Amino acid sequence: MVRLRTNAPALRVKPMVSLWADNKRSSRSHRATGATGAFVVDICLHLGAHRTGSTGFQVMLNGQRPALRRAGLAYWGPERTRGGLLAGLVKNPHHLSTRDTQLGQRSCGRLRMEFTRLEHAGVQQLILSEENLIGTMAQNLEAVRLYGQLSGRLERVSPAFEGRGLRIGIAIRAYDLHWASQLAFRVKAGAALPSAADLDRLATQPRRWHDVIADIGDVFPMAQLVVWPFEGWVANPAPLVAALAGRPVALGPMAKPYKSNASAPAAALAKIAAERGDLDGALRLATARHGARYMPFDSEQIWKLQEDYRADIAWLKAGAGPRVTYLDPTEDTFCGADMTEGSHHDREERSVGSAR
Repeated sequence: MVRLRTNAPALRVKPMVSLWADNKRSSRSHRATGATGAFVVDICLHLGAHRTGSTGFQVMLNGQRPALRRAGLAYWGPERTRGGLLAGLVKNPHHLSTRDTQLGQRSCGRLRMEFTRLEHAGVQQLILSEENLIGTMAQNLEAVRLYGQLSGRLERVSPAFEGRGLRIGIAIRAYDLHWASQLAFRVKAGAALPSAADLDRLATQPRRWHDVIADIGDVFPMAQLVVWPFEGWVANPAPLVAALAGRPVALGPMAKPYKSNASAPAAALAKIAAERGDLDGALRLATARHGARYMPFDSEQIWKLQEDYRADIAWLKAGAGPRVTYLDPTEDTFCGADMTEGSHHDREERSVGSAR
């Protein structure tokens, strides 16, 4: 397997620098045309990840539809993607039936038809935002792997994008906070509190963000990848639109970013555990101060997970490959950041349709 990692010299990638300087697709006059003479719509694919500010980004995009239209951009978010558009494309690839495979193939064909419709409407680019294309939180935790099914999932949807310019965006997050946020959501949704053995497996599971990024690049060898840290951009998602589009995009007035359905704090999870009869788990959480974040990992595990994240950031800053752009807002923005992210869209394991 060809990996994205190169021997590029250490170089700090400045945020928003050269994202579109040489991008011929930034001008309609340079865009390719299809057999009918219509311009071929380019795809800007936002893959999340879960619990990395994706909902705030989607809410912002939804509120910016008029400005996006003026810039030649269309936007499809969960309101569109979770209404059957991706039927057969979000299920666990290890549990596919013949019907699932056929349904996924039809969905790819339907996507291509919808892209053609956008072309005839004069749309230059489509921003498609859907986290579940790379997996679900339930699968991450059950398999104890960070999007371990990503390659198999994206390979199934990749035919829909053939022949089009493709830019892919993904946010990453510090592992201790990312796993804790996923666990908090799953506990609130009905799962049991993790055991010490569960936490040890999560802290030592081998997949890293650099594996996720490399796998995306392997599935889409012609795509440009844009990567940003949750901690540095969750409060200011507007520049991410231009990063995804690969060109300047004039947006309208912005509402203040907000957090909806944020991760449940430790006290709330203690109450849930007590109501379910898990008194030992409730007791472990009951000593947390009011409003304290749920953090199940011990100090050694936190240190190890943060070191793993620092290694990923260093890899991105040093040059993760010629097709990867890293949006680097500040130094060490993830250290001690007190950010949570939640979403009414986090019902995806129920609403997308047989994703597990």
